[in-house]
Amino acid sequence: MKYYFLLLVTICPVFFLLPACKKTLEENPRSSISPDTYFTSPESYESAVIGVYDGLPLNVTALNEMFSDIYGTPQPAEQALPVYQNQPSANFYSSGTAWSVPYAMIKNANFILDKLPAAPLSDAKKIQLTAEARCLRGYAFFYLVQMFGDVPMPLKAATNYKDVQLPRTPQADVYNQLLGDLEYAEANLPDGAAQQGRLYKLVATALLAKVYLTTAGNPMHLTANYTKARDKALAVISSGKFTLRDDYATVFHNTAYTSESIWEKQYIPGRTSNPLHSLASPAPGYQPIILPATWFINSYPAGDQRKAWGIKINYPSPAGGTLPAFFTKFVDLTTIDQNIGPSTVLVPYSFPILRLAEMYLIAAEAENEVNGPAMAYQYVNKIRWRARINKSSITDVPDLKGLTKDQLRDAIIMERKWELSNEGDAWFDLKRTNTFQHIQTVRGSSLSVPIGPYNQTWLIPAQEITNNNIQQNPQYH
Repeated sequence: MKYYFLLLVTICPVFFLLPACKKTLEENPRSSISPDTYFTSPESYESAVIGVYDGLPLNVTALNEMFSDIYGTPQPAEQALPVYQNQPSANFYSSGTAWSVPYAMIKNANFILDKLPAAPLSDAKKIQLTAEARCLRGYAFFYLVQMFGDVPMPLKAATNYKDVQLPRTPQADVYNQLLGDLEYAEANLPDGAAQQGRLYKLVATALLAKVYLTTAGNPMHLTANYTKARDKALAVISSGKFTLRDDYATVFHNTAYTSESIWEKQYIPGRTSNPLHSLASPAPGYQPIILPATWFINSYPAGDQRKAWGIKINYPSPAGGTLPAFFTKFVDLTTIDQNIGPSTVLVPYSFPILRLAEMYLIAAEAENEVNGPAMAYQYVNKIRWRARINKSSITDVPDLKGLTKDQLRDAIIMERKWELSNEGDAWFDLKRTNTFQHIQTVRGSSLSVPIGPYNQTWLIPAQEITNNNIQQNPQYH
């Protein structure tokens, strides 16, 4: 079944129900809906754009998040241990998802972008929906190019199988394209979202800050983009639209946006569930694969709420004794206390794709790279102040000061690990800072294959190599 997935997501015209579409094509290809049949009213175009969001959040996958230095040995879930040991397979199902889901989003966005010019909509509405679709497409390409390097870059609606047999595009060109998408979105999205979860202007600005920071580092090394990253992050901060919450814990375990939320994936209570609960909960019946490494638990500054609230140590197990240390950012503790197994649990906690704290950290890192520490401290220390359990204590998570540029760079990267753990950034940060050796340091002999240059990309799923006739990334062996 998985072998045909690329073909199906490419020509399947049902925009926002990919699994159902896949099943329909396999069982009865004549029952699918064509794009021309679907677009029958002005409302159908907006519904189709909303459907592109179905693949979010892309960075929730445990494939890359688990393979970073802050996580310890996973429990023996399917294929998790080989990934942890640096020996993933090109047939690993999570690798397939990391490829197929963003490409499904791109395919759906391309179909909509193809139909919008002739749509029975006002020019203003066409521009808004075009900006929304291009922003989602740009976000999907951003995920793909970081994960896999050079990737096929479809920019038009596919009409046959040959349209999707594209060669790999150099990653520099992919970045140029996705930056164009995001810049168009920033210029044309509305100031406010049509509804929570949908895109608006400052989401594109925040994404641009993140892309510029990424491209300033490894492997692109476009260091002039540090200034652009800083300026975009400061534009979000100074907009007045967002404020940091004083209590770190209240940023999470919510089902709606907070004052810190820029863009979130929201789940419907009683119907959908944040997958991070199952990936992190060590309660009986679960097989968590993102557990905190011992060194990481011990690395936090004194008086840091991100540890005191965010990591549970010696938590009582409903089966008796205590559970291994675990992250609580997306875990519903009541399910552990009440011994509710995974088969019946739906945890609707929102997942932050972008939040204000990261903008402060981007501003701090980029300012340090451009001008050194002097003006960078204010941004990172804002995050450290919020992390203090006792806000009046100068010894709890003390302000950073008196550091060299290199020392502050390392301190900010560490701050990102504490602040953004479980939010899908850990592996990407290792890549852009070219610091995969940290994994070698903390895992040592537990790695089946030593860390090497091949760790800059993941293996492309085997079926996509065959279907697209493209070359595989360097093998882990």
